[in-house]
Formats: sequence, C-alpha cells, structure tokens
Amino acid sequence: MNNKEVEEQHWKSIESLKEYAKENGYEMPDFSKYKFVALGYLDISEPYEKGIVSQNFLNKLRILWNEGIVCGSLGHHDCTFCIDEGNYENRATSSSEKELTDWENGVKYKFPEMIFHYCEAHNFCPPKKFIEFVMRK
Repeated sequence: MNNKEVEEQHWKSIESLKEYAKENGYEMPDFSKYKFVALGYLDISEPYEKGIVSQNFLNKLRILWNEGIVCGSLGHHDCTFCIDEGNYENRATSSSEKELTDWENGVKYKFPEMIFHYCEAHNFCPPKKFIEFVMRK
C-alpha cells in the first residue's frame, strides 16, 4: 500500500465511523480540522524523495515511536527494495504503524515502522515539515 492508498483508506474509515456514530447517537470529532498525511509507505514501483536524514532525527523519531500507542497492521510488509537487491533472507519486515499529530499546524501524520529501515538503508527522506515537527518534539 502506498501513501495515497493509506490516506484514502483513512478517510473511508472516518466516513464509516461517522455513519456508525450518527446511526447510534454518538458525536464524532470534527476531523476536517487537520490534514492527514501518510508517509513512508514506499512502493518499489514509485519514486520517492531521497536524501540523508540526521541520526538526531532518527533518534527523536524512535523516542516518539516508543511513546503511546503503536498500531498493528493487518499482516506484515517485506521490504521490496531489499528483495529486489537480492537480500531476501535479511530483508527488513514490519507489521506496525504510528500516528502523530502536529496540533500546532493541524496535521496528523501516519507512518509505518519501516520508515526507520527506509531512511537508514534506502536513503528515504521524509518531507521537511515532518522532520521539523519531529525535531520540535
């Protein structure tokens, strides 16, 4: 699943929850107050932003990853980049994702555990605004 598909799935889930809430007399928060951004869901068939991220960024992101709730995903993901490089036996794999909300800027970020591997092994560079958000935390 790529970033766009994750974002689409998110909004479909929100619409389903709204319908359920309405049918059962519950109030839902106004999710339109924030922008939803999925990042780090890389697909070998699509280009991605490359660059080097600082170890300080990765360390802070790991701290944020370990705080609060980490959601399991349905199934697991194997790194297709590693497999494509012939590294099937030692490929990275994960089965969880995390959401962090930048309340100051009204953005909710969702990213997989694989983001660490993608940054370290495949030079994935997350969007600048996400890096700045993590560094402010």
